[in-house]
Amino acid sequence: MQSMIITPKPSDPEVQILSDEMKKRGYEVDYYIPATVKVKISIDKFEKRFENLEPKRALVRGFGADATQKIFFRLDLLSAIEEYGITLINSREALEIASDKFLTSIYLEKHGIPTPKTIICENASDALDSLEELGNDVVIKPLFGSQGVGITRLNDKGFAENVINTLSKLNEVFYLQEFVEHDNRDIRILVLGNQAIAGMYRVSDNWKTNIHAGARSEPLELSNELNTLAIKAAKAVKTEIAGVDIIESNEGLQVLEVNSIPGFTALQKVTDINLAEEIISYYLK
Repeated sequence: MQSMIITPKPSDPEVQILSDEMKKRGYEVDYYIPATVKVKISIDKFEKRFENLEPKRALVRGFGADATQKIFFRLDLLSAIEEYGITLINSREALEIASDKFLTSIYLEKHGIPTPKTIICENASDALDSLEELGNDVVIKPLFGSQGVGITRLNDKGFAENVINTLSKLNEVFYLQEFVEHDNRDIRILVLGNQAIAGMYRVSDNWKTNIHAGARSEPLELSNELNTLAIKAAKAVKTEIAGVDIIESNEGLQVLEVNSIPGFTALQKVTDINLAEEIISYYLK
């Protein structure tokens, strides 16, 4: 039997862990690397690569960061794969929503999920005017990005003006979110379908709580409230496999974002649940 993982980097340790789990179940793993694909329309059948998949699906573990046109082409590849009857987990639509902080915010709000106050705009003057509206303590984030890269806190007017004016010259979109006190920790929950599998605290020495920014993972017992909120957030952005990031604010739990290609190495360190086994079981089922 053959299965497929869509990934920009087959050697990624988590991709290899998932591959090993598939191989234990008798599957040969085919890696589909979007950046290396050559499509021959009217010359060769696009679907040939997927003929032997059983079941007819592929597990998406990323499509790589690159220039805008290349990203659109890779998303188009995912749409083309789906057009030929191959189910993607997560789907192209879910990947696009969750990868875009603006769309994520819109979908969370539409489904009544609590999230920090947020303003998105293109104009630098609008961005500067928004600082006061957001309490003059703001986190500015790249519209696309992960692992905390490019996230900056703006709580000084002069510094904020410099950052916004510089980003304006680079034609960036401004995604501005009120800073919410959270005791230098947040929560990451892994959701598979209708179930929250496991969660952890991400604890830092500063306000950035991303593992790649130096935060550490600590055990967390999932409450009914956390379970419900995480599953609801994952479904709002149409993900089947998701990492939901939540903060504990003075106003209650708030969802920061939903990751459609969640890492699980840090979470595995603080849970006895075999996460790779759970992910592959869900994917195959």
